[in-house]
Amino acid sequence: MTFHNVFVWSVQIALVVAVAALSAGLLRLRAPAARLFYWRAALVASLLLPLVRSWQPQPIVGDVSVSSVLLATHIEPAAHHLPSPPEILLFLLAAGAAVRVVWLAAGFWRLGRYRRHSHPFGWRGEGRCRAALLLSDDVTSPVTFGALRPIVLLPSRFPEFPPVVQEAILCHELLHVRRRDWLYMLAEELVRAVFWFHPGVWWMLGEIGLAREQEVDRQVVAATRTREEYVDALLAIASAGAQLDLAPAPLFLRRQHLKRRVVSILKEVRMSKTRLVSSLAAAICVLVAACWTVSATFPLSAAPEAVADSPGVQVDIGGAALLHRTAVVYPEAAREQGVEGTVLVQAELDAKGNVTDAQVLAGPEELRRAALSSVLNWHFVADNSGPTRQISITFAPGYAQAPAKPSPIAAAIAQAPITVRSINIAGLSDQARSDLLARLPVHEGDTVSAAQMAQITAAAKQFDSHLTVVMGRNAAGEGILMISTPDAAPSAGPGRIRLGGTVQSAKLISQPRPSYPAEAKQAHIQGKVELHAIIAKDGTIESLTVISGHPLLVPAAVDAVRQWVYQPTLLNGQPVEVETQIDVNFTLSQ
Repeated sequence: MTFHNVFVWSVQIALVVAVAALSAGLLRLRAPAARLFYWRAALVASLLLPLVRSWQPQPIVGDVSVSSVLLATHIEPAAHHLPSPPEILLFLLAAGAAVRVVWLAAGFWRLGRYRRHSHPFGWRGEGRCRAALLLSDDVTSPVTFGALRPIVLLPSRFPEFPPVVQEAILCHELLHVRRRDWLYMLAEELVRAVFWFHPGVWWMLGEIGLAREQEVDRQVVAATRTREEYVDALLAIASAGAQLDLAPAPLFLRRQHLKRRVVSILKEVRMSKTRLVSSLAAAICVLVAACWTVSATFPLSAAPEAVADSPGVQVDIGGAALLHRTAVVYPEAAREQGVEGTVLVQAELDAKGNVTDAQVLAGPEELRRAALSSVLNWHFVADNSGPTRQISITFAPGYAQAPAKPSPIAAAIAQAPITVRSINIAGLSDQARSDLLARLPVHEGDTVSAAQMAQITAAAKQFDSHLTVVMGRNAAGEGILMISTPDAAPSAGPGRIRLGGTVQSAKLISQPRPSYPAEAKQAHIQGKVELHAIIAKDGTIESLTVISGHPLLVPAAVDAVRQWVYQPTLLNGQPVEVETQIDVNFTLSQ
């Protein structure tokens, strides 16, 4: 997001500079003082563009799954994080700015060295001079720097110039001192260091520097009445050869400005006060309009709104996107009484995504009002998903809220619905299993969306708040809905024996290792996934049921274990099915 905002800001500045240059040309804004004021205003406006309008809020996207108890074990080393292209570009931008700042610091050091190796220059007007005049063999053009104790470095051949030329040059430099131009120039160089990559900023700073020198030229000519002699002084300095650009101090002459400064001196621009004020006012109005327009057309992106729900509250928005929402408060009375559960809310939206009405579909009575009062103040992103949204809000006392990161399956369902291949329920009696299946809003073969997955979870939690609901995938990419109690341990059926996990693991022929989910690594989630497995007579996995495990870890464990192959287990010389428990540990290196 940071790189995106830097890029957008750069585009905004480029457009503002283009409009500012066009309006200055059309309005014939040629007076140096007016141009200096105008381009300084354009620079300040460009820097303040992020403050012109409110930033476009980033949608709050994602949903949260209820986590299981985590059991720490040995850690699998995490993969090294490779920087993304935006991160690399941000690093390059920061590195360029740092190099530019170092270059400025080197310029200060050089100025200090030049000052130490210089000697005073005697001038008849020295008594009324506010700066120290020094002759230096290291400069070919006058250089002025310093705020409290200004210094003017003059080239060593300066005494050879005619007195009239000397007067003109010194008048120019002392006007810089009086106007405190060095401080303005220093601020401009800092801006140039930050935006070293932006040609529009460089061009605008060049226009500011030229307008400043032209205004000082105009004041020198007006004070000395030596227009032709002053031009001779510019040409004399220009004939001195190449000049070293000392960034922290303005040079008396920059070669690229020579022609325009000479033309400005010989053809003095005269504008009536009325025309000057009206042209400048019109240009400023155009500048303000440009800033307002580009900031609206290319808004910067604000970080997603951070919502501080009460401890123990998790919100599942089913993959939808929110612009903002109010926090969900866990009622103290319900918390003290140990009331927990999931409240399923259906919200009605208007065309702009604002919640206009909402109703509770399921959930404990003590928690419904808190969920409903919050949802009524939510604002979703307007899209083509229809006028309704379903939200699942889970209240669990003592639950420490984890970062809101969707599981891989939830993210996949949010992008495209998934077809349910089978529904596995473990830990319940046959009657309870039938009752739960009747309450579930899904059947084998149905296609499930993110919103429907929230309804399935809510229905299972309303039936028994201790149930774990996980959607896994088989090798064909079809959904395996797994619902189980924490202590689920189905009994062995006919022609089937039960073996401990340690005994059965010795018979493994093929054991693909599960890949650590990237989302789990980023959230620093680790733990054990307990699976109830039925191994077919040929040693392949016939069925898997989740006993416990974190939702971010379960799909990876199921996908890997489903590919395991064992040696056939023989009973009285005949192969039999085996029922066992498989524990898959996910751990991160310290």
